[in-house]
Amino acid sequence: MSDVFHVLGYDVGGTKLAIGLASSDGRILGKARLDNKDTHPDDILPQLVTIGRKMVADAGLSMSDIRAFGISAPYPADPVNGVMTRPTNNPKWRNVPIRRYLEEALGIPGTFENDANCAALAEWFFGAGRGCEDFIYLTMSTGIGGGIIAANRLVRGRGFYAGEIGHVVIERDGIECACGLRGCYEAYCGGRAIAQRIQRELRDCPNHPMIQLAGGRLEDIDMIVLEKAVRAGDEYAVKFWDDMCRRNAQAFGFLLNTFNPARLVLGTFAWAAGDLFLEPIRRYLPQYAWSQTIADCELVPSELRRDIGYYAGAAAALNYLKERN
Repeated sequence: MSDVFHVLGYDVGGTKLAIGLASSDGRILGKARLDNKDTHPDDILPQLVTIGRKMVADAGLSMSDIRAFGISAPYPADPVNGVMTRPTNNPKWRNVPIRRYLEEALGIPGTFENDANCAALAEWFFGAGRGCEDFIYLTMSTGIGGGIIAANRLVRGRGFYAGEIGHVVIERDGIECACGLRGCYEAYCGGRAIAQRIQRELRDCPNHPMIQLAGGRLEDIDMIVLEKAVRAGDEYAVKFWDDMCRRNAQAFGFLLNTFNPARLVLGTFAWAAGDLFLEPIRRYLPQYAWSQTIADCELVPSELRRDIGYYAGAAAALNYLKERN
């Protein structure tokens, strides 16, 4: 497909929904956001159609110019049939056949992928993964997920669970993870788990500088507060941050020696904290990966950053067309 063509994308999040119209040469021609907190699909789905059609018309195109649409959505889901089964943050969305609804309403074919895979595809087609046949994207925010591109193809796995990197166990009998396992990578390095752990450890220290940085509210301690405390030189925060970076290096080492990627593209923490986050990981990485796989791999932050949602669904559509040919 050497000609430039167009696709629509929908990124369904727990609180927001992003819609993007993209061209195959990497341009976003239109974008919109909808609030998706405590919504009902009967109210939202018709809006997706209306906004999508208007976006196409505003770009001077017709629906016949749109090759496909893609849906980026959280699990649990049925990706084969394009059904959102039980998304954790959208309790009213149960067994919603979103792909079929949009296919019928828009009159174009569509595809459905989990949100972490779509983020990887977005960086692959539009961002920091461009030109890589082997790369891995890590969502590094509230939790840790991933998408794997190997030999120029998205890796999904037999049951569509590939890329659940946050639930690789890095500590035997370690901290209990929300998934039910103990010692998961996410339990040590995911934003929510980090905040909860710090809050537990500082519960009996009401005058701790980190609580003061959080406005005196223990429950408001998060990754932003932790970063501020590290930059201020707080002893507890510096030690905590160092351990977190070492754990990240441990997980990255596993990925480098398993997949030998050319690039590891890192989400929110990497671009928000910059070298404060990346430099200690690079320093520890030789303890967990071979020098050859380290030399082969660039550690880089996401290029798309906060805009990744506008690209996620569109990238799924581009990949769907790529795999179909």
